[in-house]
Amino acid sequence: MDTGTSRGGHHTISAEPDPKLAHDAAGELVASGAQLGAYGALLRSRDYRLWFASSLLSSLGDWIGLFALQVLILSTAPPGSRFALFGLGAIMMARLLPSVFFGPVAGVLADRYDRRSLLVVTDLSRAVLFVFIATSREFATLFILTFAVECLSLLYSSAKDASLPAIVNRRHLTQANQLNLFVAYGLMPFGAVVATAMVPASNLLQGLGVVAIDPTTLALLFNAGTFLLGGLLIWRVHLPHRRRDAEADRSEGVTEELRAGLRFIRGLPMVRALITGVVGVFFGAGVVVTLGPEFVRAELGRAEADWYGLMTMVGSGLLGGIALVPFLTARVRKEKLFPVALGLAAALATLVAFLPTYALTQVVGLALGALAGMSIVIGYTMLHENTADDVRAKTFAAFYTGTRASMFAALGLAPFLAGAIGTGTLILGARRIPISGVRVTILLGGLIALYSAVSSGRRIFASLRDDAEARPVRLRHGTPGAPLPGGLFVTFEGIEGSGKSTQIAALAASLAAEGYDVVVTREPGGPPIAERIRALLLDPNADGMHPRTEALLYAAARVEHVERVILPALEQGKVVLCDRYIDSSLAYQGFARELGDADIQEINRWATGGLLPDVVVLLRLDPEEGLRRVADRSRTKAAEGDAGEGGEAGKLAYLAQRGPDRIERESVEFHRSVAEGYQALARRDRARYVVVDGAADPASVSRKVRAALHSWLPDPPSSAAPDVPEASADRPEAAG
Repeated sequence: MDTGTSRGGHHTISAEPDPKLAHDAAGELVASGAQLGAYGALLRSRDYRLWFASSLLSSLGDWIGLFALQVLILSTAPPGSRFALFGLGAIMMARLLPSVFFGPVAGVLADRYDRRSLLVVTDLSRAVLFVFIATSREFATLFILTFAVECLSLLYSSAKDASLPAIVNRRHLTQANQLNLFVAYGLMPFGAVVATAMVPASNLLQGLGVVAIDPTTLALLFNAGTFLLGGLLIWRVHLPHRRRDAEADRSEGVTEELRAGLRFIRGLPMVRALITGVVGVFFGAGVVVTLGPEFVRAELGRAEADWYGLMTMVGSGLLGGIALVPFLTARVRKEKLFPVALGLAAALATLVAFLPTYALTQVVGLALGALAGMSIVIGYTMLHENTADDVRAKTFAAFYTGTRASMFAALGLAPFLAGAIGTGTLILGARRIPISGVRVTILLGGLIALYSAVSSGRRIFASLRDDAEARPVRLRHGTPGAPLPGGLFVTFEGIEGSGKSTQIAALAASLAAEGYDVVVTREPGGPPIAERIRALLLDPNADGMHPRTEALLYAAARVEHVERVILPALEQGKVVLCDRYIDSSLAYQGFARELGDADIQEINRWATGGLLPDVVVLLRLDPEEGLRRVADRSRTKAAEGDAGEGGEAGKLAYLAQRGPDRIERESVEFHRSVAEGYQALARRDRARYVVVDGAADPASVSRKVRAALHSWLPDPPSSAAPDVPEASADRPEAAG
């Protein structure tokens, strides 16, 4: 992270400092123009754009098909009849059974045959089958066609997911998977909107004399069109032609996939609580989704097509909840927000059973969708943060399989239970309350979801409490409750080239002139052992270092730094100005390396004894500008070497000694991720962070930094500085 070259690692300033404190030079970097972020880089790829558009259309078709098929089944039976409920249950079972019987085969076929051809064939075949579904009213035919569509969908999903690494740069797989998640879940409201739009479209066609097309038939035909267009788009994607090879065997079924994932998460209480909570709430949501059409029709007395309107409200809430997540997580810890959102979503799912009017149901549906959207995104993010990279795939396989199995179990079982209960009257003393199987089943599903959410929340809060009790934070020194040292600990953070060392030098000079006793230091480094670790961490020849190794080495160097430099200075009442500290590890390893905040915080809490800075100065700068500054300084140093050491030989000697270090060689996307990590940390800990724009001229930035620190470092009562020895010449060079 830091690129300073001093061997002493720290120095004390008690008099006017040398104004010529030099910047640390970075090696020669290849200057690059402005590039798009990871998402932009994905969309710049023609093949990915086509792949994404095809996936989006196919997912939209899946949601439209689900809603339209539900209404189609209900149209074959009178409201409130058991046949309508049993028909819904049977159709949902037709969607579930392929996962059990055809799931293992789909993975094998996706590995055996050309994936692009499979994607095209499955899309076009589903388009044809939905044309037949739209024109059929025979229940047995609908069951068989639905079963066939789901088999093709499983084959499509296996081939689609397996083809993604072939068209996406490995660095962008995380972002590609996040977009994949959006396509899978985020299109639900759009599917409902399209289905709702079929009502006026059908009325328009009927006004033109086309009386044979009702809204449901039109929605199903539109669905067929999405699959047709998706197949044509995927045909234009350049995928490598392949046959079955010796890659990972994909023949495991859903049950084995789930067991494999559960074996990995058995010892992770936080992850276990996340998955079980979401799976339980998905079951309750599945009950509402499958019984919703009959609930709207029979219990609320509305038209069948009003189900589309209700799902539009739920979907709109879903998107709103997703949009609110960054705002909320900047103010409330995710581990506390997730169980609350999950519990409220389950409570609203339970409340649906008692709603008397369609208008009130829409309001509750909007809130339910918002809470569900928050829960999905926060839970997904927490799984990423709390799961190691080498077991992440298996953990997410358990997550996806569990939610899918839970949802489809609810879709398949709830209608049969509601139909078996039927309708009746509950007698409570003199009161007679009419009840129905639909409302009772929704209530039971909601209670199961609520129990799961409460259990998950208790485990998460217990995990947080145990974590705090097992690893108490030691502020600055000694055991909890011990007197605090009289000094002040200030750290400077920012991306490469943000000007941290320049501003530290300027602040140290100002504070020394004001009479403060100042120690300037930087990380990694300081004591001899930390300096040796620093050399290893920044060694350009150490490419391929595992992210966890990197995180542990930074923490190990920090132990020496804290115990031998920072704490002794604080005990003496000095002001410690440190170039980088724990927040760098959170931004670089926790965020950019995707190790997650939790593990990085735990490691460093133990390594430092809980020592945290009093204030963090974050110099905000665009990553491209920071790297440009580093490259410019590198060229300046090279020119100095050229003049002082004999032409090109001197330049090469300098570059050999001071080439780009291991961190500087990372991609622009990596440094963008670091910058985003810092911004997230500053939003989360506003009381401790001071954010200053680092793009201005250094003198202006220095004035802003000094003014921002006035609350911690007020002007001294006397401006006269004490007579003190000259500062040591052994001082760190600027580190960016």
